[in-house]
Amino acid sequence: MTAVPRLMANGCVLEDAGWDGEDLMDRLGGTVKLGDVVLTMPADDLDADRLADLCAERPRGKDVAFGCSVVGGTPGVRRSLERLPLHLKRALKSRGIKSRWVTSKDSPALSPAAVAKLQLMTKGYDFVLLADGKDVHIGLTTNVQDADAWSARDYGRPARDDEAGMLPPKLARMMVNLARVDDSMTVLDPFCGSGTVLMEAALATSAAQIIGSDADAKQADATDQNTDWLVAQGILTPDDRARTKTFVSDVKSLGAHLKPKTVDRVVTEGDLGPPLRGSEPQKQLDKNREAVERLWRDTLTSLHPLLAPGARLVIVWPSFKTSTGLARVKMDDEVVTLGYRVVNPLAGWDDTGAPLIYHREGQKVARRIVVLEKV
Repeated sequence: MTAVPRLMANGCVLEDAGWDGEDLMDRLGGTVKLGDVVLTMPADDLDADRLADLCAERPRGKDVAFGCSVVGGTPGVRRSLERLPLHLKRALKSRGIKSRWVTSKDSPALSPAAVAKLQLMTKGYDFVLLADGKDVHIGLTTNVQDADAWSARDYGRPARDDEAGMLPPKLARMMVNLARVDDSMTVLDPFCGSGTVLMEAALATSAAQIIGSDADAKQADATDQNTDWLVAQGILTPDDRARTKTFVSDVKSLGAHLKPKTVDRVVTEGDLGPPLRGSEPQKQLDKNREAVERLWRDTLTSLHPLLAPGARLVIVWPSFKTSTGLARVKMDDEVVTLGYRVVNPLAGWDDTGAPLIYHREGQKVARRIVVLEKV
């Protein structure tokens, strides 16, 4: 029986005693912390002495640092839990333990980088309090994301085009994971750009073939440059390079390069429209949306005969928002006429069936991650 995750804001609790934190953190893109739930209890009953008891059960010296982040909960529950770190410091002092409460300057949650730098997973404690209705799950962080490795693959690559826009490696990894790639499969990115999806697919899967194409020869060349650099840096292996290939093609001409029913997975971002200043009127946003929708009609039509039965596609549909308008690419009903169905990866996890949205504060374009299957 598959365990069902319990989602709390941007946190999640999953009952799985056999998990490998190091391996899981290496594979996930959007998860910044992993840990063990050491106690679940009514939120009203949790106090600083109970947290101090948990520290005593895991002694790490008389001088320790600790962090504490609160996830989920009503405003009242959050306020109560957010007062605990100050009381914990006093409770530890009463037990003869000198402690330092570590906080992040720009966020109420302690950053993974701070957790790693201060060695809170081994020489201190990083508490994550996940409010779940009337209960609270008390977690202790055991693994954090390697920000340096992600940054190197993002900013260290020799071929970058900031003006054209680049898919963040973390988002590419999330999309690859959603694709559910098996060893014998062929993965295609028909808008490969500088090769971010291909890079993450090579790192995260054992796909037999990882193929990138782009209508712009400069972009296809950038993918090759970056892939060669990744091998030279030891991030990818020569075997990874051998199963990765690129070619120049627009989406309507893919059939000249690929045989029918040979592509098992498609992972791609596609066009996000021209850069926005933030003052574009509704008419312009609608024009951008219509252009993106035309491209996806052509793409999905051209891909269909190339896809193996049951092939899965993980793609991005953008939404444009400025001070004067909003336009969303939403083709859920239309894709049915093109031979696909929309799959909601969160179905059964919660009651909302909410779409997967990737958006950073201040950005004028939001990405909706859409999962399709060929029917």
